[in-house]
Amino acid sequence: MLIPLIIDCDPGIDDALALLIAAASPEFQILGVTAVAGNRPVDITALNACRILDAASREDIPVYSGCPRPLTYPQARCNSVHGEDGLGGAQIPIRRNVAPAHATQFMVETLRNAPAGSITVVAVGPLTNLAVAEIMHPGILRRARSLLVMGGAAFCPGNITPSAEFNFYADPLAAHIVMHAGIEVKLFGLDVTSKAIMSTEWIASFEELHSTCGTAARTMLCAYANRDPLLHDACPVAYLLDPAIFSGESCSVEVSWQNGPSEGHTTVWRSNRRTKPFPANAIVFTDVDSIRLLSLVRQRIAQLP
Repeated sequence: MLIPLIIDCDPGIDDALALLIAAASPEFQILGVTAVAGNRPVDITALNACRILDAASREDIPVYSGCPRPLTYPQARCNSVHGEDGLGGAQIPIRRNVAPAHATQFMVETLRNAPAGSITVVAVGPLTNLAVAEIMHPGILRRARSLLVMGGAAFCPGNITPSAEFNFYADPLAAHIVMHAGIEVKLFGLDVTSKAIMSTEWIASFEELHSTCGTAARTMLCAYANRDPLLHDACPVAYLLDPAIFSGESCSVEVSWQNGPSEGHTTVWRSNRRTKPFPANAIVFTDVDSIRLLSLVRQRIAQLP
């Protein structure tokens, strides 16, 4: 049975890889891709999503541009890890325009019009689009079948500050709102993505595919690997294809959202702890079979043009 899917992202090289995997997977019915400011400003991330889907010959999947800044700051908190263009200098042509509707409008209408519990949402960027949808229409995220998020650092240090992972730091209030939206979040933070390590040989092997997407993947990953050789955003997409690759535990998760040194920090209470401030709201993934993950990612991209 097909998995109806919305992917919210901020491409970004690891986002691009997640989109390629999803685009290559017949298990998914991708209803739309929504872009948010994060790795780069939203006008760039939306066009990058178009480029990646065009390269995969998936013109049937619309791309919607979303929120240009976090909820409590006047400008986006971007980074330079992925290069100025967000794709490590990979020259990927674009053949389409971004869809006219706002990302949150598309998300709300799609979740509202579908049967409750039928659509899976994968969010691999800052959570601004999801939080705005929830603020405007309280309870809308509970209509999702499942919500998979790449973000946070539950039991390990952060990667943008000593205590915060980038996606949660980029819009900590949005992360707080989504974590308390009343739907169990499957959380793929640095605890698990730090174990999804790319090897030099694995990256080089994409050239052997002799395809547009294989060459693009190799170019992007070569630019990315020296600074952050981890498959962050591929993890939640891969989980939908092969859940046995990952393992985690039920936890209560809180995100610090107020300005200060702990901004974006993820505080976690394990379910076996007697005193917790609120019931478990997440499955926090902490381990991955990296060999199986790398094999799955390459196998799927090998199916693309």
